Amino acid sequence: MDTTTPPNGKQELRNEFLRARSAVSPAQREIWNRRIAELFAGWPVYQQCRSVMFYVATADETATAGLIEDALHRGKEVYAPLLGNKYGEMSAAVIGSLQDLIVGKYGLKMPKPDSEILGAGASLDLIVVPGVAFDRTGNRLGMGAGYYDRFFSRTSHSVRLGLAWDCQVVTAVPREPHDIRMHYLLTETGIIACG
Repeated sequence: MDTTTPPNGKQELRNEFLRARSAVSPAQREIWNRRIAELFAGWPVYQQCRSVMFYVATADETATAGLIEDALHRGKEVYAPLLGNKYGEMSAAVIGSLQDLIVGKYGLKMPKPDSEILGAGASLDLIVVPGVAFDRTGNRLGMGAGYYDRFFSRTSHSVRLGLAWDCQVVTAVPREPHDIRMHYLLTETGIIACG
């Protein structure tokens, strides 16, 4: 796939990268995910943070279960996204283990609806963010519903880390005024500080 010139429009780019992401073999995913976990565990920003929110990966996404377990083992406050009743509404809910997750909206694993959520005005040190594609300046292409961009507007002091495989990094992601950039990207080849 040519990642130097993205197709025009977000939906075309989204479709292209969703196809590319799903075409990665399970064996290759395992290798890449293991390397990402090693890099993440040694990253000083993560090591020094007290609270971290992880997305709960689907089968086609960069894995997060091992990262979540590592953070819990280190005694960090761990949060996962909890989708609200209103479309586009998301909060961060505390989890104490992967067993705290249930299948929720859209078939996604998430905390139970009665979980303790991050209070108004509270902050997370680090947010690990999924994406269909990213560019090296931190622009992110998500699934198009805007859950994360709305959430970021309430957590402006948090460090945002986009998690992806190298095959999801493109030269330029189309950007709109409401899109919020990542501070860093992490792929199997390393950590990228975004411009």
